[in-house]
Amino acid sequence: MPYGHGSATDLTSSLRRDHEVILRMLRRLESKLDVWKSTNRVDRGSLREFLDFARTFIDRCHHGKEERCLFPCLERRGIPREGGPIGVMLYEHDLGRQLIRQIEDALKGLGQADNRHLEVIELCESYISLLRQHIEKEDNVLFPMGENVSSLEDRASTNSCYEQIESFEVGREVHEKYERLADSF
Repeated sequence: MPYGHGSATDLTSSLRRDHEVILRMLRRLESKLDVWKSTNRVDRGSLREFLDFARTFIDRCHHGKEERCLFPCLERRGIPREGGPIGVMLYEHDLGRQLIRQIEDALKGLGQADNRHLEVIELCESYISLLRQHIEKEDNVLFPMGENVSSLEDRASTNSCYEQIESFEVGREVHEKYERLADSF
């Protein structure tokens, strides 16, 4: 069985496993946010580590698999992009990217004596909320739709596409590094 995937008869198990990693990381970030609120300071190193996770694991790998593998498959099977669930997911991916850029900008402007740490914390909380709602929609609406409309051939080719992104574009060792980070962050 290829790294990170269920059988070729399952369309979304790789993405669901990614969701578990992402949710673990979000819980760990929330714990850090509680500390940052109580101390009135942001741990810049931890936040940079999270931003790297968000850019690489969440966006480049996970959203890459959805946007380049799953969504085209679903569109071929009649699930609409415009005015449909795929369009909503793509819009939310873009919102997440915007929030990450805003967090990065706020981090750059973070001074020792100002209250800019509150902006960083609020942006992180918005990002966490967005991702939790997004994952809920995918796990409970879009992914079951995809499982219902996809053929065995669709599942095999989509899983092969996931493997291509994880192994060759992101790198298996990079993917595994971020899975470990979600447990130790």
